Amino acid sequence: MDLIQFDAESAKNYSLFAMAGSFIGLLLVLKFAKSIVSKLLLLIVFAAIGVLAFTQRDAVNACIATAKDQAEAGTPLNTSCTFFGQEVSLSSITQNP
Repeated sequence: MDLIQFDAESAKNYSLFAMAGSFIGLLLVLKFAKSIVSKLLLLIVFAAIGVLAFTQRDAVNACIATAKDQAEAGTPLNTSCTFFGQEVSLSSITQNP
């Protein structure tokens, strides 16, 4: 059961928001965290979020490119994309008649 529905463009946008949020989080940690241990742990967490969002965006872009290639070739669209474990709708990619 999918709680959130993503289309291809919104998945790309959400990953950009996650990357930007992790960068802002990194800056806030550097500014306000007092303890070195707290800074290191929070930096690792925010860096991991940023890297994960980047890799998810890259995977969605690759999947969309594969779906577009299938649509242009006229083959049935049998590609399914996921974004953080949620199915991405490829309804905007249509097959050429």
